[in-house]
Amino acid sequence: MTEAADNPQQAKNADPQRPETEEAVSFGFEQVSPEEKTRRVGGVFAAVADRYDLMNDLMSLGTHRLFKRMVLQMAGVREGHHVLDLAGGTGDMAALFAPAVGAQGRVVLTDLNRPMMQVGRDRLLDQGISQVEFCQAPAEQLPFADDSFNCACISFGIRNFTDKDQ
Repeated sequence: MTEAADNPQQAKNADPQRPETEEAVSFGFEQVSPEEKTRRVGGVFAAVADRYDLMNDLMSLGTHRLFKRMVLQMAGVREGHHVLDLAGGTGDMAALFAPAVGAQGRVVLTDLNRPMMQVGRDRLLDQGISQVEFCQAPAEQLPFADDSFNCACISFGIRNFTDKDQ
């Protein structure tokens, strides 16, 4: 065993691609700072926002839509419930939840990426869905009081979180 393996701090800093001041996280095959990962993920989604849903349909052969309908059924939301759609992006889950909670309910879509939310907002309004609220915020630091929602969901966005435990 090497000395770095005996000392976790030395082992962490042994990789020259890792920052010395903070824990590095994975972005693809690279180790980057948490801030750099957040910046890179944001850039990827900003670049594809207007084509994101088509890309999902093509890559999953449409099966992601079946999974999302299953989530809606399993969530058991009812008229008047409050739903938090984390990393909601272009709003496809919010579009499913909105009719389920009805006019007395509330759906809040949160995402870090403004271009994704803008595509979602425009699409939902075009579909006549106006009761969805949008909040640009990291899922790790939401501006809501505890117990504000009956249901919270994340479709596929959790893969992009920098600190999944938080």
